[in-house]
Amino acid sequence: MEELHDPLNDERRRRDRLIIILSVLLSLLLVGSCFAVPYILTRGRPSSNSDREEGAGSSAGAELEQNERSRELEQALLKSDAYARAQDIVEANYVDEVDADYLLGSAARGIRRLYGEGSGEEALVERGITAMIDSLDDPFSSFMSAKDLAMLDTQLSGRLSGVGVALEKVKNEVRVTRVLEGTPAQEAGLQEGDIVREVDGKDLEGMELEEAVFLIRGPEGTTVRLGIARPPSLDVTYYDIVRREIEIPVIDSEVREGGVGYLRLSDWTEDAHEKMSQALAEMASKGARSLVIDLRSNPGGYMEPAIRAADMFLRDGVIVSSRGRVGGATREYRADGEVKWDLPVVVLINRGTASSSEIFSAALRENERCVLVGETTFGKGSIQKIFRQDDGTGLRLTIARYYTPSGSSIDDEGIAPDVAVKNPVVGEDDLQLERALEVALSGV
Repeated sequence: MEELHDPLNDERRRRDRLIIILSVLLSLLLVGSCFAVPYILTRGRPSSNSDREEGAGSSAGAELEQNERSRELEQALLKSDAYARAQDIVEANYVDEVDADYLLGSAARGIRRLYGEGSGEEALVERGITAMIDSLDDPFSSFMSAKDLAMLDTQLSGRLSGVGVALEKVKNEVRVTRVLEGTPAQEAGLQEGDIVREVDGKDLEGMELEEAVFLIRGPEGTTVRLGIARPPSLDVTYYDIVRREIEIPVIDSEVREGGVGYLRLSDWTEDAHEKMSQALAEMASKGARSLVIDLRSNPGGYMEPAIRAADMFLRDGVIVSSRGRVGGATREYRADGEVKWDLPVVVLINRGTASSSEIFSAALRENERCVLVGETTFGKGSIQKIFRQDDGTGLRLTIARYYTPSGSSIDDEGIAPDVAVKNPVVGEDDLQLERALEVALSGV
């Protein structure tokens, strides 16, 4: 087909070409100035050996001063038992061998500004440990404050003491996205869509979501006052709610049309495999003849429950293997043959499916026990361990890398689905789930 001539396109091309030419000329002028300015500044000033010697001496003096400063910072860190212990942990346990001088030097550079400002030992040590771990260039290794560690423990335990709401931050507002059944929040009358303005008199504007959650949680039996706005009204109503122990519902299950069991797992908590076993037995009793396991946006959690869960579906074969430097980090996990579900299985995955969820998915897929539907997974092929410090802080450190039954590493690669399906960006249609149910109905 003949292309139509468009004068506007010609004009745009001429304008673009002119811009490129002007850019090139400007670059040449800038480059030229780099050579011209030193010449202009030094013209008429004869060079001498004394000038060169003075410059060399000045440079050597600055380097000597910098080295002395670095040694001073390193000694300040090594005086702290907390820092020395943290570096020992990294040296002994990180998945790859690391150089002690490199770690200490990185930590010293990290505290340079704080040290100059006269910051206290606690701030210097925390910043030094953070800089040391950052130097590993490992996104899954980090320093964890006492608050961060407490929140992680709560999430992975599957239980917490609070009021029973799920929250998210939307346009700088903390909103209730779900009110759990049978909880103090439901009894008090909180609703999905409510905006939390205050917690015990503290304004949440500009506050991070994690900090707001931490304020709402607290010891069982204590009272928290929430200031709630219910759109479209801007008025704030106050609720005094007594905290109780809340069980986090990590599993939802049901039997759908055609005898397809549906099980959604949101996190691999300590007892996730036990809850999955109970759900499988319940669905089987209701006549489920096939199963869809939804692991979309499940970021992982504990590794052991995922291995035990995969074992429920396998008669034999490797589930996963791991390799690391420390004792116990290198091993192979195999199925024990006690199968709790031998009917067809479909596993739903997406870009948020990571870590333990990928271990489970690869174990079933490579042992020919499931069909994967959805999108390529995140690609986190490493194992972390938390080393707790006496002051309540911790180090989350990569201690090993894991490999699928075939011996492959999925790090930065992920696991590709057998049936690729993407959900639309706009709208609420869940094409991935629809396709997974179709595959399960067909008997896989």
